[in-house]
Amino acid sequence: MGWLTRRRRSGKGPRLSHVTRAAVRAARARAAAAGLEPDDDRSRRGTERHIVFRGGDAELAKRYLLDLPPVEERLLRYVVRTPDGTWGRDSGGLYLEALRPWQRDASAADCTGTVVAVAGLRGLVLAARGQGDNFIAEVACGRCEHEWYDGLRYQAVTAVRCPHCGALNGVDSGCVNVNPF
Repeated sequence: MGWLTRRRRSGKGPRLSHVTRAAVRAARARAAAAGLEPDDDRSRRGTERHIVFRGGDAELAKRYLLDLPPVEERLLRYVVRTPDGTWGRDSGGLYLEALRPWQRDASAADCTGTVVAVAGLRGLVLAARGQGDNFIAEVACGRCEHEWYDGLRYQAVTAVRCPHCGALNGVDSGCVNVNPF
């Protein structure tokens, strides 16, 4: 993947993962090209490692995250904090940490957007179980037909703003259903 190399401490010890300086420089250069800056937060949750950036545009952040090679390390997450939400990517794919408060009320929607495709099953299953407030789907604007990725509530109407024309879309995810297993 470029970030991590593996080595053994000794012949019998556990495998250790570490980030090389060259990989960090390369990742920072890619992030800078996408208009992102490294965030000072070097957060860890237990054994998880979060590589955190911040940026001013959620669409550039999503493009950066989608252009990364697949995340193979289970405990590694790339996170980009933007004014329009905190986006991330891990071994399960692209995710939005939480919906913005205004997304829960679609009554002010200018038009009706549509679900084009679900971006990943893990987020969808978690949202269906009530363990997350959203899942990622590709949506299409009801006004200009532009397509982009955004977080949607499971089996509900979610307000999402089109990054192309600025229209507030009400997107109904009632067509997406997960059978309990």
